[in-house]
This record gives sequence, structure tokens and C-alpha cells, in this order.
Amino acid sequence: MGVYYDIYTEVLFNGNWINIDSRVLGLDNKLHHAPVIAGQSWMREALNELSDFTYFVEYDKLADGTKSVWDNVEHTKDRRFEAVDFQTAIKDRVMSSPTRRGYVNRSHIAMFQTREIDSIEWCLTPGDFAELDKEEQREYSYYEWDDREGWYAIFKEIAYRVDFLVDAFNDRGIPYEMYKKLYEKEIYAKNVRLVVVTS
Repeated sequence: MGVYYDIYTEVLFNGNWINIDSRVLGLDNKLHHAPVIAGQSWMREALNELSDFTYFVEYDKLADGTKSVWDNVEHTKDRRFEAVDFQTAIKDRVMSSPTRRGYVNRSHIAMFQTREIDSIEWCLTPGDFAELDKEEQREYSYYEWDDREGWYAIFKEIAYRVDFLVDAFNDRGIPYEMYKKLYEKEIYAKNVRLVVVTS
């Protein structure tokens, strides 16, 4: 048995925290809560990267949707609930352009793109590439990529999923008849916090 991590998405809307995570219709014909991401040890590096940004949240201060997942779970009080500001801790740290670049063997690029390999471990700098003769240079191409493993890859995945949830809430989460009566008419990434539950 190991440590489990579940991360939920909450947004401050009209002064209240609400959970905007997806619900999945199960084979039992009931809706089940789907955290934005969940896992075990493979998430530890990413959570360590968040450690400087996290703060403790009392169970009673969680959004009702988040609490509903844990209300009937045994030993809920034994779990640790921490929150982190999504915009500052994750979104602002994820760049739109790839973080790695260089001259890579063409066969490695093909294997990486088809997921035969999970990472590109070695590449040439422009200076190293220039020292090769013309025949050797044909085996390489300039390539830009992000690793599929490690904390940065998890941050990118979380950012992508949270952006989707924010857009979905803005498109479908507010009934039209309520929309014109609300002071805040939509949510933004800056209003999102992620709740990390450790068990």
C-alpha cells in the first residue's frame, strides 16, 4: 500500500468556492466525481515542486462538491487537505513553447513521436552539429520538445485539464437566466485553486 494523491479543481465564484471537476456516468448509471488528476508515486516530484506554494485547508472550508467525495469515506479526518493557487503555482510556470531543443537523430525523433520511446536523452548543440560533415548532418534534424515524464509534464497536463474545465464552466456551467443577474459573469484561471488530498 502506498500514498495516494487526488487533486480537485475549485474556483472562487461570487464569494464561494465551488468544485468544477467533471462527473462521469458510470456503468451503474450514477454520476461519479472525477478529480482533475490522481495517482501515486509518479506524482511525487510534481507535488514536491508545489510544496513552496501549498497551504493547509480545513475540511469545512472546501467546496461542497469536493467535500461530497469524502463525506462518506472512512477516516476522512486522517487525510491531509492542502490547496495551491493554480495561476501562480502551475499556469505561470508552464511555457507555451517547448523547453528542450537541439539537433536530434531523425530516427529518435520518429520513435519519440510514435511513442516508441518516452524521452529524448541526447541531442547536439548548434556548435556540435556544425562540426559534423555534411553526410553526418543528414542524420539529424533540429527539434523542439517537452519531456513526457517529470514534474513539468504533469504541470502541463494539469494546466491543459484545468483550462478545459474553466472553459466548460463558462460555456455550460452558468444557466442563461442566472448569467445576467450575477456580478461575476465568468471564471478565470486566477480564481482557481487546486486541492491536493493525500491519503
